[in-house]
Amino acid sequence: MMNHKRRQFLHKSVLMSALTTFRPILWAESTASSEKQRDIARPNIVFLISDDQSVPDLGCYGNQRIHTPNIDALASQGRLFRRAYAACPQCSPSRASILTGQMPHTIGASRLHASAYPSVKTLVDWFKDEGYFTGAYRKVHQDIFRQRFDFYGDHAVPLGQFFLQRPRDRPFLLWFGSEDPHRPYEKQSKSSIHAPENVLVPDYLPDTPVIRRDLAHYYNEITRFDQECGEIIEWIESAGAIENTLIIMTSDNGLPFPRAKATLYEPGVHVPLIVAWKNAFSGSGIIDEMVSLTDIAPSLLEAAQIKPGTVTPLGQMYGHSFLPLLFGQKMNQWRQYVFLERNWHDSWSPMRGLVTRQYKLICNYRPEAGYLPSLDIRDSPSFSEIERLLRENSAHEQLGWYSLEKLPRFELYDLERDPNERDNLAAEPGLRGILESLMHRLGNEMKKTADFLPPPLNAFPDWVKGTIDPLDGRRSS
Repeated sequence: MMNHKRRQFLHKSVLMSALTTFRPILWAESTASSEKQRDIARPNIVFLISDDQSVPDLGCYGNQRIHTPNIDALASQGRLFRRAYAACPQCSPSRASILTGQMPHTIGASRLHASAYPSVKTLVDWFKDEGYFTGAYRKVHQDIFRQRFDFYGDHAVPLGQFFLQRPRDRPFLLWFGSEDPHRPYEKQSKSSIHAPENVLVPDYLPDTPVIRRDLAHYYNEITRFDQECGEIIEWIESAGAIENTLIIMTSDNGLPFPRAKATLYEPGVHVPLIVAWKNAFSGSGIIDEMVSLTDIAPSLLEAAQIKPGTVTPLGQMYGHSFLPLLFGQKMNQWRQYVFLERNWHDSWSPMRGLVTRQYKLICNYRPEAGYLPSLDIRDSPSFSEIERLLRENSAHEQLGWYSLEKLPRFELYDLERDPNERDNLAAEPGLRGILESLMHRLGNEMKKTADFLPPPLNAFPDWVKGTIDPLDGRRSS
């Protein structure tokens, strides 16, 4: 076990400590000569992970119709990321990527319910090796990883039990994997705090009473998640550990509604990410840099000054530490895009994607199948309502996409001008250069991470002459 003495390893601007309201972090603050070293003890780590929740469905992300006081308070004390993306819009693959810092397909966890390779190390292993007491509640969704925690509590175990059992002389890592707001709602939702008439109906869903009631259930379960987050934070405070506990709140993927979860559109992959750590920074700040949830693992390792050593199977972690961003430090080489994947999820509809500050590229590897929702969405009141409207030929503007018999092979969206991803620009002659550039970048990420799918361009060796479509093997004229 390594010595847990206080270490000098983090920089912080004097001006950063004066932040008291939400505002973007200014690079000038981080590079000022007034920066100073601080001794910060190795932190405790607490994950608060909801199950199927998109941006903006929290008060601190702008939805004033939803009741989330505890998470909003956490955001007021930490850093809120505006552009955080899940590596995959599916539960178990996404959680595997969070715990390992790897893309799901790299570690054998691409398929829903598939366990990662047994040889893959996780945050649980690395932190245990450094003397941390580790625990998990409820949904880990990777049984091979869940068994490695020192403590595990299901729904029958009180949230305070971990804090009562943990050794007082050791730092801790706690994973709280809620099952809210995952479907089904009718059996789980007990609160009626949100009235259907007050919910915000997303652009991609028809505004009908049925869908409003469904969204109200979704809101209610987010509030229950918020309440349990508040209970865990109270336990951290009562243990006298709040000052030096790094708390992360995020979600595994987007909301379980049509055109969201299990897709690479923004509602499927754009998730909340909040980081609070009182000993390291005070006040609040907004971070606009793009991050992937694969960046969480290396960030926590750096915060605890843990070197993971050899990372299987590629020898190095895919994600990058965003720790300097928490302190407002300028990172000239920070990521310019996030790599996205979608694999088997109740049906075979593989996709790969790349999102930059302005554009998103989606490659559909089985476009002829059309939209294949996950089973929980297919069985939902919202999807049934959409099917009813389609049968009746109701004139709802949002129904055009759902009536497509097949998806486009390539989708290109300008997120600045078209944040709802309605206007596919992939066939625009003036954007051909941008499309091909994104395809090349995507292909490089696929090759780097040992993807089992072929890159959209340059899938063949250099000695194969001509341009060949990797899906049907036909040469282009």
